[in-house]
Amino acid sequence: MSVVGIIANPAAGKDIRRLVAQGRVVSNQEKSNTLRRVFVGLAAMGVGRVLVMPDLSGLSRAAAAENRDRMSIDYVDMRPADAQDDSTRAARAMSRAGASCIVTLGGDGTNRVVAKGCGSTPIVPISTGTNNVFPQMVEGTLAGLAAGALATGKVPSQPVCRRSKRLDVFIDGELSDIALVDAAVTNQTFVGARAVWDTSGLVEMFLTRAEPASIGLSSIGSRLKPIGIDGPEGLYVRLQGEGSDSSTVVRAPVAPGMVLDIRIAEWSTLRPSQRRGIEQRRGTIALDGEREIELMRGKTVEIGLNSAGPRVLDIVRTHELLAQAGAEPPSF
Repeated sequence: MSVVGIIANPAAGKDIRRLVAQGRVVSNQEKSNTLRRVFVGLAAMGVGRVLVMPDLSGLSRAAAAENRDRMSIDYVDMRPADAQDDSTRAARAMSRAGASCIVTLGGDGTNRVVAKGCGSTPIVPISTGTNNVFPQMVEGTLAGLAAGALATGKVPSQPVCRRSKRLDVFIDGELSDIALVDAAVTNQTFVGARAVWDTSGLVEMFLTRAEPASIGLSSIGSRLKPIGIDGPEGLYVRLQGEGSDSSTVVRAPVAPGMVLDIRIAEWSTLRPSQRRGIEQRRGTIALDGEREIELMRGKTVEIGLNSAGPRVLDIVRTHELLAQAGAEPPSF
């Protein structure tokens, strides 16, 4: 039986950047409506079973009620999600249950924690967060159709699933955490509200991709050297503080509604498996836009580029192959 997992983050799109920048607010009602459209696409492709992460907001309740006569709908056997680690556990359970792919609703941060548990199961990311470099801005019906086409074998996985890169953070030689888009070292000593929007505290950045049409910290790197999801390398950038002389100044959209001039001290490309040590001894490391790791004296911290990041379904390519094959969804 074809199986598709769904992980929707009720907290995505609601952090402090709604106050300090102009990030869009994605309501739970809109997320619920998106899920209803995803389910329609999955049903149209004949998916047999959908495995859903339970959450306290009940985002999938309406979609499940409307589609129980079309497919089997089950919830992962876990407490309703209310923390980051819950998404990781749900992704791991879905992968073990044989899910062909996992549809996610959230931003870069949501997909980061899903990637920590999904293994080789492809992610189908729908953007409902703040920084949305990793997830795609896509209509829910189209995402559901694409996920369903992969799960039911209407398209082969090889041409539609792309391997993304990731950043590995090592502390004293042991893998501590990962990032899918950017890892930023700051001089701010506490995690606090997590979200990063004030670039004055940034010291250096590591990027897996730097696309000119993206928003967030990775947009800074795109002004230096554009790098896409399929590019073999990454980017390292060291920033220069206010009042310092600098030979390079770039203007970039570092947050929704926030375009700043950023002083660059130096930058270089990162090769796969290349690790670079962190000299900053007091501060934090933000992973995909949110501070997660507090730097401690006496700890050796390195960040390296890893080519074996999560697999991602290319929704546009999937629909192109469906059209070329003349595939038609089954009637109800």
